[in-house]
Amino acid sequence: MELGNSKHAQHRDSELARETREYVEAGHSSRAEPWRETAPTDGGGPQDEVPPAAEGVGGTPPGMDGDDVAGRSDLARLLDPGEFPADAQRLAATAARHQADDATVAALRALPPDRRYRTVSEVWTALGHRTEDDSRRF
Repeated sequence: MELGNSKHAQHRDSELARETREYVEAGHSSRAEPWRETAPTDGGGPQDEVPPAAEGVGGTPPGMDGDDVAGRSDLARLLDPGEFPADAQRLAATAARHQADDATVAALRALPPDRRYRTVSEVWTALGHRTEDDSRRF
């Protein structure tokens, strides 16, 4: 039986409509305590503030920029921690299993085949990208 089709459900619907009509039609808040009201926003709250664009802001370590951090993070999602230490072929196979794009898989396959990588950061560096360790070079 669907709600609203029985005689009792229709009666209850009418009763609820009567009880809430004054809140719906009043044109003002139905809150008992004014402090429970949500404050109107003028669009200038803290959620609208934009942090300054500078290196080292927003969690970027020295020696890296936002693209480096995001790229290394994306790479880490493609490589299982249990795969390390691993050679280039194993890393490429793992990345392919995680639906990495062809360019990423090809770049991993192109790494020196005789080297074993212990961390995502080592792989990231071998691919020619900067890490926080590069800050000592500047």
